Amino acid sequence: MKYWTLSAILFAKASLVYGDSAPVVAAYYENWSQYRPGSGGRPVFFPQNIDPTVMTDLYFAFAIFGYQDASINPQNPHLTGDYTVQPVEWNDQSVLYPQVRALKASNPKLRVLLSIGGWGFNDPNDPSGIGTHTYRLFSQMASLSASRGQFVQSAVSYAKQFGFDGIDIDWEYPGDLTRGGTEEDFANIVELLSELQTACKAQNPPLLLTYAAPAIVPAGVPASYRDNPQTYFQWLANCANYIDRFNVMAYDYHGTFDNPALTGVNAPLSQDTSPTSGSYIKTTLSNYLNNGVPASKIVLGLASYGHSFGGVMNLSSADYSPGKPFTSSGQAGPSTLSPGMLAYYEIADAIASGQLIFGTDSVTQTAIGYNSASQQWVSFDTPQTIALKAQYAKSLGLAGVMLWAIDDDEYAWGDKFPNLKSAYNVFYPKKKTGTFSNPRLRFSKPQNR
Repeated sequence: MKYWTLSAILFAKASLVYGDSAPVVAAYYENWSQYRPGSGGRPVFFPQNIDPTVMTDLYFAFAIFGYQDASINPQNPHLTGDYTVQPVEWNDQSVLYPQVRALKASNPKLRVLLSIGGWGFNDPNDPSGIGTHTYRLFSQMASLSASRGQFVQSAVSYAKQFGFDGIDIDWEYPGDLTRGGTEEDFANIVELLSELQTACKAQNPPLLLTYAAPAIVPAGVPASYRDNPQTYFQWLANCANYIDRFNVMAYDYHGTFDNPALTGVNAPLSQDTSPTSGSYIKTTLSNYLNNGVPASKIVLGLASYGHSFGGVMNLSSADYSPGKPFTSSGQAGPSTLSPGMLAYYEIADAIASGQLIFGTDSVTQTAIGYNSASQQWVSFDTPQTIALKAQYAKSLGLAGVMLWAIDDDEYAWGDKFPNLKSAYNVFYPKKKTGTFSNPRLRFSKPQNR
């Protein structure tokens, strides 16, 4: 099977008729990207660097609740003792929020949403230190009517005060016993979303309400959900009654957290490396759709970053496919400074400079960067593989797609935001034109394995 056969199939279905709502092409903005050193001559990333004409929705990540971080209160970071929404960065309210709102001057139809929570907020081992204090707060807040009411009132008031058009709940993950959750979370979050939906709809204009949802059943939830995955997705279908859409985080299927320690692909499309694995996008969406989640409420997540691995054995130009033993996280990038993760633009720079060699993997329909001498390996997406995934979402009648994160895409050189633009062009053909930022990252000669 040739690498792009699936593309032809999906393009044949491009005449799909949507409902009343226009397709969503969204992106998340990480408010900590302002602290990354510029690399490759790029400036430091701020919201003012965003092109708002290639998206319909922008998510601001993150706000939190119940805790004031050292960035806000350097002398006394602390739990506030309540469940009111708090900014994370010292300049969220004075600089970052206003820059986000200013993007509407270029795209008056742009919707901006405030995402509350995040991975670190629910991580008892959070390196930033926030999660070590806050990882139980979602579960505690959702467990009582009074605390839910306080959070709902605060979240809606905060969103309105700072000009947001909606609220995104990023609780990772209800019921995860390793991340501060309890089994009662599954019922309690339904109550929370129901009450929040009522409050959002009561606003004039109404606020959107979205929920960041996982691609697979989280490992830390009770065994009854892990052993019967359909019950987990049926629970999500119940949650769907109280939100406008899910942002399905269809990435991080593999990384240096894998056991056994074998290289794996960040976001495989129609199958995984192992024929027995169900960790890929097609299975994720089947689980959602087959268990009652409406296609019109699903936004497929796309990644503009890659998971990287170090000490990868047996790499060569003849065989750089996934599934090879590794010993460590990949080397940190010059800007993101995070071992095991590289932004798209960092990968593009490494390929352009010869630090990585570009390859493709036809099984997972993703791209590979590798170096047999340094034993570095990274899986990632390009504008072409992003287009494949967007076409698949379109063929299923999904609400649209979203990108995590816009500050990981190429934002300074060539055709800016090539990954986001590639997705946008699938849903809004001929709205944006241009060439991809780095010709080395085009799949002109697919390799079949």
